[in-house]
Amino acid sequence: MKNVLLFTVLFFQFGLSYAQRVHVNGRVTDEDGFALPGATVQIKGTPTTSVTDHNGLFRMYAEPEQLLEIRFMGFLPHTLQAPADEKLVEIILREDATMLNEVVVTGALGIKRAAREMGASAQVIENENLNQGKPVNPILGLSSKVAGLRINMYDSKVDPDVQVILRGTRSLQRTSGIDGRNPNAPIYVVDGVPIPNISRLNPNDIESITVLKGANAAALYGSEGVNGALMITTKTGKKGAGTVRVSNTTMFSQVYMLPEAQTQYGQGMNGIYSPTTFESWGPAFDGSMRDFGAPLPDGTQPQLRFAAPERDNRLGLFQTGVNTQNDISFSGGDDNSTYFMSAQHVHQQGIIPEDVNNRLGLRFNGTRRFGKLHTSYNVNYINNKNDVTPDGPWIGAYRYPANFDFDMVKEWQNPNAPGNPNNYFIPNGSWLRNPYFLIDNIRNVSEEQILNFKVDFNYQLSEKVNVIYRLGHYTSNTNGRNTVNKFQAEGTRNTNGSVNDFTNHYSRWNGDLILQYRENFGDFSLQALAGQNFRTDYRKDHNLAANNLLYSDIFNQSSRVGELAGGSSIMEQRALAVYGEAVFGYKDYLYLNLTGRNDWVSVLSPQNRSYFYPGVSTSFIASDAWSLLKHSSQISYTKFYASWNQTGNVTLNPYQLNNPYSQNNGFPFGNSIGFLPGLANPNPNIMPEFVTSYEAGLNVGLFKHRVYLDATYVFSDADGQISNANVSRATGYNSMLVNAGRMTSEVLGFSIQGDVIRTLNSRWNLGANYTHTKNIVRELYGDAQFRQNFRQSYAIVGEAFPSLWLSDYERDPQGRVVVDADSGDPIVATDNALLGTLVPPHMIGINSLVEYKGFSFGLQFDWRMGGWFYSETVPPMYEHGTHPETARYGREPFIWPNSVVATEGGGFVENDYLLTSGGGKEFWSRQGAVQSNTAARGDFFKLRELNIAYALPSSLLGRQKAIKEASIAFVANNLFIITHSSNKIGDPEYLYNNTDGYYSFRQVPPMRNFGFNVNLQF
Repeated sequence: MKNVLLFTVLFFQFGLSYAQRVHVNGRVTDEDGFALPGATVQIKGTPTTSVTDHNGLFRMYAEPEQLLEIRFMGFLPHTLQAPADEKLVEIILREDATMLNEVVVTGALGIKRAAREMGASAQVIENENLNQGKPVNPILGLSSKVAGLRINMYDSKVDPDVQVILRGTRSLQRTSGIDGRNPNAPIYVVDGVPIPNISRLNPNDIESITVLKGANAAALYGSEGVNGALMITTKTGKKGAGTVRVSNTTMFSQVYMLPEAQTQYGQGMNGIYSPTTFESWGPAFDGSMRDFGAPLPDGTQPQLRFAAPERDNRLGLFQTGVNTQNDISFSGGDDNSTYFMSAQHVHQQGIIPEDVNNRLGLRFNGTRRFGKLHTSYNVNYINNKNDVTPDGPWIGAYRYPANFDFDMVKEWQNPNAPGNPNNYFIPNGSWLRNPYFLIDNIRNVSEEQILNFKVDFNYQLSEKVNVIYRLGHYTSNTNGRNTVNKFQAEGTRNTNGSVNDFTNHYSRWNGDLILQYRENFGDFSLQALAGQNFRTDYRKDHNLAANNLLYSDIFNQSSRVGELAGGSSIMEQRALAVYGEAVFGYKDYLYLNLTGRNDWVSVLSPQNRSYFYPGVSTSFIASDAWSLLKHSSQISYTKFYASWNQTGNVTLNPYQLNNPYSQNNGFPFGNSIGFLPGLANPNPNIMPEFVTSYEAGLNVGLFKHRVYLDATYVFSDADGQISNANVSRATGYNSMLVNAGRMTSEVLGFSIQGDVIRTLNSRWNLGANYTHTKNIVRELYGDAQFRQNFRQSYAIVGEAFPSLWLSDYERDPQGRVVVDADSGDPIVATDNALLGTLVPPHMIGINSLVEYKGFSFGLQFDWRMGGWFYSETVPPMYEHGTHPETARYGREPFIWPNSVVATEGGGFVENDYLLTSGGGKEFWSRQGAVQSNTAARGDFFKLRELNIAYALPSSLLGRQKAIKEASIAFVANNLFIITHSSNKIGDPEYLYNNTDGYYSFRQVPPMRNFGFNVNLQF
């Protein structure tokens, strides 16, 4: 009876509350009476929203006196109380003439800027867009979303490195600076303070990232801003009741796109089967059971079916990776202070068994106002633990025959198992040892702890003048251990144990003192600032290693044979700068921006340490200045901008201008100890390299800010590059540090974004960005016409950088391969061939977001074209008989396709009769050494991100007060990729050793990720 009464009371209360709700009927228009379709109507403080239809009408439930907020891009927001009846409410929105004067861009020094004042290109990526694919590394959340920004992964290991290049390469220098940053990477600025790396930041802590695309926009940061800037703004609390957010993302990773392999022939040599040979030069598969390896100690003989299974056996090496992110945050504030606290734990299990990465992140951001003094402060602590095996397991996998069974060799510890090193079917060691033995016995373990904090004091001296002091500190400490477990066996099966303990410490202090001034003079305005910056960098690395341990499972340098190895290094770098900026405005539609900065850096010689560089930019808001545009119903906003900037850049490490001496025992004779100078002339006359940049662009808003267009052209000239050049050994050196080399870059960027559909319950937003980049090497040192960048990657005068220059066959004018008139084998050309650039000159990003009621469907595509890439996995596949080409002609002599024979008169005749000298290992190994066989077009089109989400409506959440918002989502990354027909190798996005378009023999194949996300707000 009590239950019935309780149910009756609850039902009555629910019905009464439901009865109090009314339909609010409204129409939203502008001041001229034109309907505003797609305006958002939201009950304040709740997730309940509605959208106006094509007539500006909306209808939604609300309780009387609830506040409704109406918003529409380009117009001032409007608030009204829900009426008690259902009469039509006319709502008029006033156009926001100052919208583009408000804070929309985080500019240099972390200072908020009006977009209309900016004389250079900038793009803002908000948190929701950044986290559409739920990346662990926030940099990956920017992929293909920003015109001119190219992001490449190194491989598919847990916690992979990434390369970030903005608007092309400017420096020929490859080595990283004291902070470990790529010399062509943009500067990373978090809440106004530069830090060397943002890859471990919690993406959910980020409010937005403003991409300042060129040196013009980031000039006040000096040399580090020469490649543009990523301005990261982290979240802060807001006035009002506290908010708690909890989320979980669980993703699963699977390997895909392994290099194509032949499945016709098995292990053996010269067509004869051998159970102890890993190479696939044996007979054709016949489906029979055959011996595999030698007999085991217990007398049993392992056997395998001599046939390639339908499923690629190489997939057996990999597992399904599982990645989880768990987040919680607390935020709130009052009139004088705000707070934001967050914690995140990331657990990653890699696609290589036993590879694990764990990350813990803690953040506290706060603000406090004391009268005229406004303070802000934040602290971020990150602990990252990494445990991985190096490259060995995969390096052997693509060389094994197609019927190799990975499951058979998992139990390597068992002395009677075929996976035991003493019984393994391949006697030699190195990379071809049992992959599971390598996984278990060769480990790289590290723990990195990062502490980053900043304090910011902003004091309002007067209505026109304020002073800012900002101090930031970044420190990273890494402790690691690389071990190889000793396994004692006969001959090459023996594995020497080793251990290498290391620590790396890096710290940076950065401080800015800034004085700001603002003044209006009738139609004119002035915003000026003057500042001073100091920065100190300190690094200390040391390691202690032993390479011949005495015992298994004891990794102690004291238990060894031979001498210890290791060393230590300490580096310190300091820089001071003064800078200034003046922004002149006229009637809020014409702006002129002047900047200047002078640096003093410790890595240069005293006479060259000081250098100055200026910049100028302008912007013109034509839609406010020209009456024809001002009253146009189609064109909402038009801005033209242009800039010129010259930035000094120093890519030296500390003490690089000193001549180091190294100890050499036995010099000059006997057991004497002597010291030898370095072989690189340090050249104390080195000057900074200077990058001169020009930029011009256009921003257009159409159809009442429904569609946005942006077009930009950029030209930069990097001259006097700092690099090593070869010199005569007669000088006592073999190289010298010089200011030589010049490279230009032209970039054309275009983007469009807008709503294709806006109705009462649905919206479809579609956008695209396109970038064309042209990097050309103009000069090298002396008369040099080329310079090797890395292996097949070159800098060649007059050509795109970097270029793929490699060995190729001799060809006739039609491109046909010339074969030897006696042997029928293709002739290798004397000179290398230039195939093209290793960087795709054309990049397109396409994004689509469909929203219907509580559902959303987001897609992000990445399309890159015009580049080449080179793979080191191909030559060993030719050599060991696993490449498909080695089986195409039945391993018999054949007529080389599309070939010709040279005639005595210098002509060529089609070859339709000469057979090659063979079709076995010797022949195909020679072809694998011809590097053009290992290159492919780097074009690809991939689904970068997929997000299908559903926000639970208020009706499902019921009347409970705890959960305010809830959503669930299916998330996926790299679901599919379409590549050029010549690419049977892998994902062209991946790179190696900071070299674009280069796929190493060590490279772990790509992976796709899919999973789900749950968000709750309390």
